[in-house]
Amino acid sequence: MPPRSGVGEQGEQEVGNLNGKRIAVKVGLAFAGCVLLVLAAVALRPLVGHGGSGSPAEPVSGPPVGLEPVATPSVAGPVPRGSGSGTADDVNGDGYADLVYAAPALGAPSADGDDGRSAYLGVVYGSPRGLDPTTRTVIEPEDTRLPPYLAPGTLPTADLDGDGFADILAGGHVVWGGPTGPRDSVPAAELGGVPGDFDGDGRQDLAVTEAVGEKYDEQYQLRVLYGPFTREGKPRRTGAARPSPVAEAGLGYEDADFSLTAGDADGDRATDLVVTAHGDDEQEPAVLLHGGEGPGGFAVRASYLRTGSSVAFGDFDGDGKGDVAVGDNGTRNGEPGADAQDPAVHDTVTVHYGGNRPDKRLKPGASGDYLTEDIDDDGRDELLISVEGGVRILRGSADGLSTDKAATVRRDGAGEEVPAAERSARFTTVRDFDRDGRAEVVFGWSPVGERGGSTGPSRWWVLEGGTDTVTAFTDAKFFD
Repeated sequence: MPPRSGVGEQGEQEVGNLNGKRIAVKVGLAFAGCVLLVLAAVALRPLVGHGGSGSPAEPVSGPPVGLEPVATPSVAGPVPRGSGSGTADDVNGDGYADLVYAAPALGAPSADGDDGRSAYLGVVYGSPRGLDPTTRTVIEPEDTRLPPYLAPGTLPTADLDGDGFADILAGGHVVWGGPTGPRDSVPAAELGGVPGDFDGDGRQDLAVTEAVGEKYDEQYQLRVLYGPFTREGKPRRTGAARPSPVAEAGLGYEDADFSLTAGDADGDRATDLVVTAHGDDEQEPAVLLHGGEGPGGFAVRASYLRTGSSVAFGDFDGDGKGDVAVGDNGTRNGEPGADAQDPAVHDTVTVHYGGNRPDKRLKPGASGDYLTEDIDDDGRDELLISVEGGVRILRGSADGLSTDKAATVRRDGAGEEVPAAERSARFTTVRDFDRDGRAEVVFGWSPVGERGGSTGPSRWWVLEGGTDTVTAFTDAKFFD
């Protein structure tokens, strides 16, 4: 299962049109400077950079410094041939989650000075030993399977065509998975959205936002494209459009677009959806839609969530019912009425529990973007918060999410040859790559040139349980 991704600052990628309506997906944290940013629920997670959102927290620890990234052999080994697992992040279908990402290609800036055609798509395959960089697939920037623009960051995956192999959503395109990874002979379809099984039939669908109306006078609506999809990107069926669920709930924002975060909030078969409005206040209203029958494929009545800047799904108390964490980073963007906000809610996280447990507000000691996974194999998810140069980890427990034993792990990405402000590695994703029940935390770092290409190799660290570095590698020889 991929991590339940969180949402922070949003960008937009247009991915096509449906019956004349523009379809766009909101991606969290776009590429900025040399910070590579995600989803994601479907949002792109940061790869690297000169800092990040969030505030320092204590205690602070660092991974063991003895294990530094080494260049992997230039000749990749054979990709383990899978038979199809149906796991959302298993591209080659061998039963192990894979690391799927876009990163700046070494010495490959775009010709016109923007970031287009400067990123490559990489898949490093999971195994019983965890991520193995000697078994990998690299799709270089000029490959026609990639879209003209591919923002660096980790990429969302889902088995969209129902063949048992996870497919890669990359910049409004789909790169199809197969027994030995992405298939060279299959072109990418133009398709995008937030994946999930919204009708509970066991097949992956895509939730999209649509802009309708004249440019600069647009309104936004929600629609579900139901899978499986053809290799041309056509859904099995197209759901009815639903007006903005935030505006529909009477919260205003009638003309505002919105972002989508998918996950489980009730323990049933159908994926649920958090819809967060976009405005100027940074702490925006959000509603929870339960998957199933109703307008646009969701329950008629939405559940109100607290306003905030980050959101993620997880099961923090291990009761089998999903919970929703909503964070408030305290920023009000100088809007009227900001001074009236209660300081007690600044830099807090509120957990809306899926069972009978009452909502709970915590002070996590940090703010940033959220992902969740079980990193200690106790059957309860942790909340991982992206902070400056690292990740803040809040533990799940029988009583729910807790700040007891919370810790921050940091990682320097480069040595003294890089300015201090650009030196910190970034928390990029968390997944169980070796299937031992404990998800691994991944840090990444890459030096990015002014024109979008990389000025040196990207570096990666994989931490077991969030603390012990078990794998470290660079992509220095990926293109030899």
